[in-house]
Amino acid sequence: MRRATLFLSFFCFLFLSSQAQNSVVDSIMNSGNLRTCSWCVHAIDAATGEVIYSSPQKSLSTASVMKLFTTAVALDVLGPEHTFSTMLYCTGNLNPKTGVLKGNLILKGGADPAFYSSYFEDHYRGCFENWINQLKMSGIKQINGKILLDLTALDHTAVPGGWDWDDIGNYYGAGVSALTFKDNTYTIHFSSSKTPGELVSIKSTDPEISGLKLENLVRSSLGTGDHTIVYGAPGSYQEYVEGTIPVSKEDFTVRASMMDPAMVAGQSFRQKILEGGLTITGGVARMASKDSVGRILVSSFQSPPLKDLIVPLNKESLNLFAEHLLRESGRGRTGESSIGKGIETYRLFCQEKGIFQEGFFPADGSGLSRSNALSARTLVETMKTVYDGANRELFFNSFPIAGVDGTLKNSFKGTPLEKNLKAKTGSMARVRSISGMMQTKSGKTVLVAATSSICSFVPHFIFAFSIFSSPLPMRTSILSLRLCLAIFSLARIAGPSTTSDAIANLAIPFSIR
Repeated sequence: MRRATLFLSFFCFLFLSSQAQNSVVDSIMNSGNLRTCSWCVHAIDAATGEVIYSSPQKSLSTASVMKLFTTAVALDVLGPEHTFSTMLYCTGNLNPKTGVLKGNLILKGGADPAFYSSYFEDHYRGCFENWINQLKMSGIKQINGKILLDLTALDHTAVPGGWDWDDIGNYYGAGVSALTFKDNTYTIHFSSSKTPGELVSIKSTDPEISGLKLENLVRSSLGTGDHTIVYGAPGSYQEYVEGTIPVSKEDFTVRASMMDPAMVAGQSFRQKILEGGLTITGGVARMASKDSVGRILVSSFQSPPLKDLIVPLNKESLNLFAEHLLRESGRGRTGESSIGKGIETYRLFCQEKGIFQEGFFPADGSGLSRSNALSARTLVETMKTVYDGANRELFFNSFPIAGVDGTLKNSFKGTPLEKNLKAKTGSMARVRSISGMMQTKSGKTVLVAATSSICSFVPHFIFAFSIFSSPLPMRTSILSLRLCLAIFSLARIAGPSTTSDAIANLAIPFSIR
């Protein structure tokens, strides 16, 4: 009944005069939960750059849509074939008769975001084993020394200052490292009883982390899913986890961020050395000096090229990858890898490409910081810059596809946007944004971005553009946008559980022209 009411309301809206439509939209946008919502929209014809619609441009948080900008800058500064190198060195003297190396192994991180990542398991499988074989081929049987970690490729700032405390300890809040390892996350294995409210047990962690002190405050619940938060900080081995998991679970897993991924990588490599039949007398430690004199390169390992890294970055919205690319772009442009130099590179990119910068306040590469703020126009003009360049296909093909994959896998199914819209999405509490590319039936390509804040629903500007961006027996593209506003507003009235169905029903009489 409610959907039928929405459908009828929409057609009544079509027959109103332009002035009356303005009045209706103003009334809707200033009522209920929408009264305090801030929103911003910009859309252009990709081929000509002609503006289809532009609302007053407001500087708003975009959440993960920030990754769109990070990807564009990285492709421009570093190039699609750019790779990261992780290297193994040795120092000291080798006795060729006994096979004893009196010296250290040095594991130098190259700030590779994907080193032993779950998204590139096949690529890195056997890396440590290959290095051990190289040591054996060099005649080494025993190392009388340590594994030293050279982490000079990055500064000490693992996470930006604006990240929330309740994000940093969780898997999506993992900080960067010169020696990032296994997505800088570990898995906590819980078991829970049949009784709700009881303290659950921690069975193990994977990998096992030496020195970790994990305080458990998690209780069982009749609810479903993971409702835990892990609290911790980079470099700290003291963490605690609270919240709830379902009752009667023998092995319930929760992913958390590694506080010291470089050390875990070094310890994992040391264990592989022992399993490979070599002996090593020392442990794992950080290098106290940047001195590289006397090092001998044993082997190095290259990451997949940037053009491959950006696919999971955008489709799965990987904060860790984005933060690495922010810093690497800074290195590529200024010679220094840091958050500050990365942001400086972002601004230089905008200046050189002529991209709208009013209200442009980048704070990180992933969008997890609430200090990020930019306009929809900045996002669209960034996409237009890439659209006109050599990296168009790589860039847009890294975005989630509506109804197919990534963060849009379950969105817009059964609508004209299914398998059509390629867009980066972003969401945090009271922040929703989307920015991407779609085609009309007439072959027109539209670049569009929409952001909203201080509200709890996803704006449906994009969907309305897919219906109204081509000529209809109405008046102007601005009128189409007003219809768009009415659609998502009416859908909002239906409530979150029926919003998608309401939008789909409103699309029935139309198609992309």
